[in-house]
Amino acid sequence: MSNNVTYENVNKIYGEGSKNPVHALKDVSFTINPGELFCLLGPSGCGKTTLLRSTAGLEEISSGKMYYGDVDISTIPPYKRNIGMVFQSFALYPHMSIFENVAYGLRVRKVPNDEVKKKVTQVMELVGLQEELKRNPSPTALSGGQQQRVAIARALVYDPDILLLDEPLANLDAKLRRYMRAEIRRIQKATNITTIFVTHDQEEAMAVGDRLAVLRKGIVEQIGTSDELYNEPKNAFVANFIGKMNFFESTVIDSSKDSIDVEIKGKGIRFAIPKAKCRTQAKKGDSVLIGGRPEQLIVSAAPLNKCIEGNVHIIQHLGSFIRYEVTIDSSISPVALEIDMDSLQKDIHEGDRVYVGFKEDKISLFSPEGREL
Repeated sequence: MSNNVTYENVNKIYGEGSKNPVHALKDVSFTINPGELFCLLGPSGCGKTTLLRSTAGLEEISSGKMYYGDVDISTIPPYKRNIGMVFQSFALYPHMSIFENVAYGLRVRKVPNDEVKKKVTQVMELVGLQEELKRNPSPTALSGGQQQRVAIARALVYDPDILLLDEPLANLDAKLRRYMRAEIRRIQKATNITTIFVTHDQEEAMAVGDRLAVLRKGIVEQIGTSDELYNEPKNAFVANFIGKMNFFESTVIDSSKDSIDVEIKGKGIRFAIPKAKCRTQAKKGDSVLIGGRPEQLIVSAAPLNKCIEGNVHIIQHLGSFIRYEVTIDSSISPVALEIDMDSLQKDIHEGDRVYVGFKEDKISLFSPEGREL
């Protein structure tokens, strides 16, 4: 039965004591539930792979504790942690058959041959490669998706306590990535192994994970389900990393018990943002950001109530919606907006002057701090 994985004030400093140390992890503390598929998400250099490698024992943490259940694994050598890991490169042995690739961990553990054959057969059935196992070629004779499943089978065959996936879909094409992320979720739920999945692709994380942790510069910014992070981001960074958020530089005009009144700078457009939609404790005169996702804005050829003028740069047909990229003038520099409409606006063409409006009940308010990725 799986246990939880807990991090308590985990720090990792590269070059500690040198002139230019790098603080890769900063007091990371959270718990992954038993049997959970948990995603670590963030831009390059945010610390997600460092945390994964520290969990595996491939990196030694500078301070803090890591637990599997009640057992402190912080100082346990990697080979004693009983952790399965799938690398971005798959790391399969081309000189071995796929059977021997999967069996490798069992061979190292000196498992009897009969048990090896039984376990390899079972796990290859789990990942849907029983026919390939009958042929038993080298991994080089398999497709990218099949090689990925062999790598997963190799990590699962010795019943690890924790499964670690380090950007496992990065080397696959877009269509195969979509298929494999569903396969990974199916396999993980079938085994119920506590799993940590690292990716920089927010769509991938939202599709795969039970919960997600968004990291930035070694700090965990927010943890929650895909729905929580998309609809209730705690700050501008999370809002713009989980999906797209259009921001408008604004100023607080007034506030009441129920809302904050703001005005978009240089546009004279005012909104009363309900406190439930405010991710900042702003006061009168403060600079803030109005945030609206692409589907929370409207583009029109005719003027709208509370609208901003702009020019259509690109129109993209994306299947279930049409994306309009519109550039508006700003007090600082031109701002590019993304607006998603349910259908093609036949009176709007690339290069046209248009009006951008707001679905007022959807927009949110953020502090300008931490906006950049």
